Amino acid sequence: MTKQLDTLHFAPETFECEVKELYTLDEDTLGVVLDRTAFFPMGGGQSGDCGTLGDCYVENVETRDGTILHLVKNCEETVGKLAVGTHLTAKIDRNKRFSDMQQHSGEHILSGVVHRLYGFRNVGFHLSDREVTVDFDGVLSENDICKVEYLVNEAIWDDREVRVFFPTDEEKERLSYRSKKQVDGPLRLVEIAGIDLCACCAPHVRHTGEIGALRVIKSEKNKGGTRLWILCGKRLFADTREKLEQNRQISTMLSAKQNETAVFVQKLKADHAALQYELVGVRRQLLGLQAEAQPVRDVQVAFLDVDAETLRYAAGLFAGRARAFTFVCGEGGNFVLQTDTGFDLQPVMQLLRTHCGARGGGRGNVMQGSVHADKATLQVLLEAAGQKDQ
Repeated sequence: MTKQLDTLHFAPETFECEVKELYTLDEDTLGVVLDRTAFFPMGGGQSGDCGTLGDCYVENVETRDGTILHLVKNCEETVGKLAVGTHLTAKIDRNKRFSDMQQHSGEHILSGVVHRLYGFRNVGFHLSDREVTVDFDGVLSENDICKVEYLVNEAIWDDREVRVFFPTDEEKERLSYRSKKQVDGPLRLVEIAGIDLCACCAPHVRHTGEIGALRVIKSEKNKGGTRLWILCGKRLFADTREKLEQNRQISTMLSAKQNETAVFVQKLKADHAALQYELVGVRRQLLGLQAEAQPVRDVQVAFLDVDAETLRYAAGLFAGRARAFTFVCGEGGNFVLQTDTGFDLQPVMQLLRTHCGARGGGRGNVMQGSVHADKATLQVLLEAAGQKDQ
């Protein structure tokens, strides 16, 4: 069995070890078993450590059937360097571990504050390289989230000690701690004084000040509760830097102060909406003129560069110029069939399905759907359909 070295914080970042076993997990991945390891295997919602075994890159670490596997690329070169019995130096990717520690320790403070204020439990946690989410079994309003966020950062700036310990049986009986599941093995507790006490297997910072800061960047209702997306420390700094640069570029394009970009964008949206409304009116006037210019015929067929809503409006205009029915086709092959004379549209729709692969339906004097056929084919087919029942 692999001996698990201290993974509370950074000790040790490098360590000597021996390869005990190799497992082929799939065509691309080998699982390396060491006699001792300081790598954190993924668990508790957190991805595992990355790093190196000699000069072989460790992509992740996981536990399968109680065995800690260090996942490396499956190739001839790797197999040769990691043969059973090989002694080597292992090194943990400090940047990834510290980033993960910041996120996970920040989550503990967040969960502790939410539980203390509202009694909600953390029922889900996910920490990957891309995002950090926390699920609570109660609904948090925007005001609640702002309050929680402020108190979390107060606790971070207090630079409180993060204590990791294994309680005695006597301590277990009197301690009240959070845990998402029953712990069968040794109980490992992470304590942030006055904030939180939680069962957890992951590495954490030594003091809350190392987290830097925490922001809730997004929230949504989830299964009767609330899901929060959070960022801490280095990830928060990178995210803030990127967003500030985006805002700087927007302010330059708008010739607006950086703290006034939202106001300018709101005005642009209002101007755009007004122009769109005016454009719709002009388009409808043009469609009316176009329809009036058509001679009355059995079938009116029109191909228009308009959206679905305008298409329905156009069908009503052209239907007044058709003795049988009108067919108008717009963006993406969307079409509307309409009659003002009681013509039976069902056979027309069936022809479109049979010969043009049309989809759609309807009842009464209006039917609609989508079709993908060339204009000439549609024109001939529809004109013939309009003459059948004359």
